[in-house]
Amino acid sequence: MMIYAVTSQKGGVGKTTTTVNLGAGLVSQGKRVLIIDLDPQGSLSASVGVHLIRTSLSDVLLNPEWIKNAIYPCSGGMSVIPASASLANVLLELSDMEAPAWRLAQALRYVSNLYDYALIDCPPSLGHATTNALTAANVALVPLQCEFLSLRGLADVQEISRAIQDTTNPDLRLRVVATMYDKRTIHANDVLREARLALPGLVYETVIPRTIRLAEAPAMGKTILEYAPDSNGTYAYCALATEIMEEDKGYGTTRRYTGGDAQSTLTRKAA
Repeated sequence: MMIYAVTSQKGGVGKTTTTVNLGAGLVSQGKRVLIIDLDPQGSLSASVGVHLIRTSLSDVLLNPEWIKNAIYPCSGGMSVIPASASLANVLLELSDMEAPAWRLAQALRYVSNLYDYALIDCPPSLGHATTNALTAANVALVPLQCEFLSLRGLADVQEISRAIQDTTNPDLRLRVVATMYDKRTIHANDVLREARLALPGLVYETVIPRTIRLAEAPAMGKTILEYAPDSNGTYAYCALATEIMEEDKGYGTTRRYTGGDAQSTLTRKAA
């Protein structure tokens, strides 16, 4: 199972949209996909039509062996581990546990043979949520909104990724996908060009366009493939899924415990 942590320290760049619709694009290619809501606000859960739940990610982080009880079917032919309001408190409790950065990675081992891809929707903040996602992941996937302030935030993500590589996950790869791209504007083209110059080989060729259809789909509890199958958004996320699958060929999927303390390192980075 390949694990992608969809992460950015800037909000509103398309993390949840990318998690949901990239997952749907992978399903359209015949892949088994699990999406995970690691944000206490629960936006991912709402976007795929999951509201009333018994067991959630909060329970999984406390008891990793319970993970199968927290998986629900959702839109787009995917499965989801939803978030509940209790997640914020559970993330605080992790500080008192042994190897807190490894809770999600431990849980995902129980379902690694059931899915081809796991996509984790991360909150826009440092803390145990981010360290759990990046420790578990093969790839940190950063949505880059094609605006100047989002470009500035790439440096923060690079720092965080290096901290994780130095502690719990030396094999973590960093990749960037441009989102909310309007090819008609000089500014969007300048941001995309600067990103590719600053991060050679790390920015996917596929770009996600700015389209109202991507904003409307979550309100219906649907993926873009279900809501607007002939839209530019559907084409873009299917193309991104294909590009990711091609790149993943030949990469290993095994994560191992290295004994590092990712949280203390990130705390120092943020200080």
